[in-house]
Amino acid sequence: MSRRFVVCAAWAAASSIIPGVLYADQQACEALVAVSYLDASFDQAHALDKQAQHRLNADVLKVLAQKTQLKITVDSAQGAKALAAVRSGRVDLIIGVSQQSDTEARLDYLKPAYAQKTYRLWRRTGEQLSLQQWPELRGLRGIRVLEQKQFADFDMQANLFNWPVRSVETLDIAIDRILQGRADYVLAEQEGFQQLLVEKELAQRFEFTEPPVQILGLFLALSKDSACNSEQLRSTLSKALVKLADQ
Repeated sequence: MSRRFVVCAAWAAASSIIPGVLYADQQACEALVAVSYLDASFDQAHALDKQAQHRLNADVLKVLAQKTQLKITVDSAQGAKALAAVRSGRVDLIIGVSQQSDTEARLDYLKPAYAQKTYRLWRRTGEQLSLQQWPELRGLRGIRVLEQKQFADFDMQANLFNWPVRSVETLDIAIDRILQGRADYVLAEQEGFQQLLVEKELAQRFEFTEPPVQILGLFLALSKDSACNSEQLRSTLSKALVKLADQ
């Protein structure tokens, strides 16, 4: 048997295997694993807001799967475990993250954002306070939920002007302190706080100020360490997000 024949036979065998391997990899990346993430401000909010966000995240993933013909399954990991799973590459996608934290540097964010969260300052309705527009908060007593998101502009000015801003464990406690006159305003996410006020039949007792403290986009992101993270996949998912936003 000639050496040339052996080489040709080996190449033929290899070429018959390589496309199969590539096809298998391609097939594997048609099935992605995702986690639905709620940050610390949700963890300290009331349960209905958390449930609504989880439902929204699940609905977005379902629509994206339909539009991209990808199979997307949702892992049960939550909170810090969800972030750890996606940073490690064990999970491909995470939904519900914002772009303001350096701790999420292991992620490729896909744009546009699929939702927004608007954070505002709320006060008792009709009170003659100087709290007409923030940042005119000098001398007023603020309150926020423990471990709530960091808000660069608000936090900088609160530290610079020594505004008295105290933290509590839940929005329910914050509401009670405002109504008791022990605080003048609370920093809270608009949709969830309004829902809580309606539940407690207190919607007429609070009003918010302009402008918002911050508007944060919620994003879908791919793990940089996911074996499926490619320019083509990012493009496919981003195009689907654009179509979703147009709807």
